[in-house]
Order: sequence, then structure tokens, then C-alpha cells
Amino acid sequence: MQQDNKLMRALLVELGKREATLQEGDTIVVQPGIDANGGMHVEFPLRVQGYDHLQIDAHLRFLVRSGLIESNVRDFPLIGIYFSRITKAGRRYMQPG
Repeated sequence: MQQDNKLMRALLVELGKREATLQEGDTIVVQPGIDANGGMHVEFPLRVQGYDHLQIDAHLRFLVRSGLIESNVRDFPLIGIYFSRITKAGRRYMQPG
């Protein structure tokens, strides 16, 4: 899947909202919503209009691997990521321009 900078910025904005609720050292599971009939239930699903769960999942994983977000857990759940905070590089990436 090709990297989509618009989606990555949108995900960072959404992750920033979730980060604001975390205490130092916390890690949460962040998963995209799956809208198919009988789809997997996800508590507090992450959605970005115009993108499906596969695109969101791939880009969440890319954000971790690229060092734009940090996770205190080195593994991935089946879908989604473990999220701790946005890194300095991630904050720079969020800036327009």
C-alpha cells in the first residue's frame, strides 16, 4: 500500500486527541472501525472519512515503524496498534507545509 500523507496527518490529529487523555507511561490500543456487516466490534474506533479500515490499519502501523508515534509495547495486535504518544518527529510531520 502506498503511503498517503493526508491520511497520516489525519491519523496524527486523531491520535493527538487520544494522547491528551493519557497519563505519562500509558499505552492504549487504537483500532480502525470495521463497518462491514458482522464486523469486529472495536471500542472507540478510529475512523477517517474516505478511508477504509485496511488503509487506516496499514498507516497506523507505518506511523509506529517510522518513529512518528511511540508505543511502549513492541508487538502489534491483530488489527490496530498500541499507542503511547506522538514523537517530536510526528509533531513536526503534522505541521502544514
